[in-house]
Amino acid sequence: MEKFEMIKKLGGGAYGTVFAALHKQTGELVAIKKLNQRCSSLQQCLSLPEVQSLSKLNHPNIVQLKEVIVQHSSAYFVFEYMQSSLDNLIETKRQTGFTEDEIRNMCYQMFQGLAYMHKTGYFHRDMKPENVLVKEGAVKIGDLGSAKEIDSPPPYTDYVTTLWYRAPEVMLRSDRYCPKVDMWAMGAIMAELFSLQPLFPGRSDADQIFKICSVIGRPTLGSWRNGLLLARQMNYQFPQTDGFGLSATIPSASESAIKLISSLCSWDPSARPTAADALKHPFFVGNYHKQVEIVELELLAVSATYQLQHSDSGYGALARDDNVEGLILSV
Repeated sequence: MEKFEMIKKLGGGAYGTVFAALHKQTGELVAIKKLNQRCSSLQQCLSLPEVQSLSKLNHPNIVQLKEVIVQHSSAYFVFEYMQSSLDNLIETKRQTGFTEDEIRNMCYQMFQGLAYMHKTGYFHRDMKPENVLVKEGAVKIGDLGSAKEIDSPPPYTDYVTTLWYRAPEVMLRSDRYCPKVDMWAMGAIMAELFSLQPLFPGRSDADQIFKICSVIGRPTLGSWRNGLLLARQMNYQFPQTDGFGLSATIPSASESAIKLISSLCSWDPSARPTAADALKHPFFVGNYHKQVEIVELELLAVSATYQLQHSDSGYGALARDDNVEGLILSV
C-alpha cells in the first residue's frame, strides 16, 4: 500500500471504508476500499463475491476493479475513481431537479450495465443510488459485494438490497429469485430521479409492502398468484388498498416514463422487463437504440479479448510487490 497516498475518506458501510488515493508513481487518482472483513489469505480474498464477479465483468457502465491487495490480513480493492454517487447527485439536485433527458441518459447507462451483467451470468442484488457512481456524464454500477451467479443453486438469502429498493418476492421470503430483483430496484431508482424522493420509503418489511400497496395497489390472483401463496405461507395479508397510482406519485414523469416504471415495479417478477428489453422501451428514443447496437458490438470484441487474456486463471497475473508485505492481484 506504500505506493498509494491516501487523500480523504469518501464513505463507508457494512462491507468497508472507501478512500480517495493517489498513485505516487503515475499520479493516477483511484478509489481504495478497505474491507471490514479480515482476509487471512489471498485465496480467501479471491473467493469474495465482489472479486469473483468483477474479475469476469468488463463494461463501460460497471466500475473497474484495478487491483486487489492483501497486506497484514487486510484486503484492499483498488477501483477507478468516480466523482460521486447517484445518491449524492440527487442531493445536489434538490432545488432544480433533473430534466427528463438527464434521467433518460442516466437510466440508459444503468440498464446497459445490468444487461451486460445479466448476460454474463451475474445479478447485482443491491441496486440503489448509493451503489451507482457518476463522473463527467458517465454512470457506472458499483459495489458488487452482494452479486450472485444466476445459475447458483437456491436457496438464496432473503436479506439483500436496501429495504427501499427490495423486491416484494424477497420480502416475502422467496428462496429462489432472479435478476428481476434488479429490475424492481431500477423502477424505484428511476422514480426517485423524477421526484427526488424515495418511491417506497418503508421502515420495515411490513411497512415497505404497505408503502408499495399505497402506490401501485395490492396484488391479486390475476397479477401475482405466487405472491399470494408466499404471503399465505407467512400468514401475511396484504393491505386492502388500490393505491394512488404512479402518475399521481410522480406527476413530473412523462407517460412513457410512467409506463416503464410501472412495468419495472410489477408485483410478478415475470411481468418485469429484462434490462435488454428496457433498453428498447419507447422511453428511450432518438439515437439511443443506434448507440446501444454500437456499444454491444464493441463490447463483444472487448469481452472476447478480455477472456483470452484471463483464460488461464480467470483472475489475471499474480505478482509480488517488493514494497508491500502481501500479494497484489492485477485484474
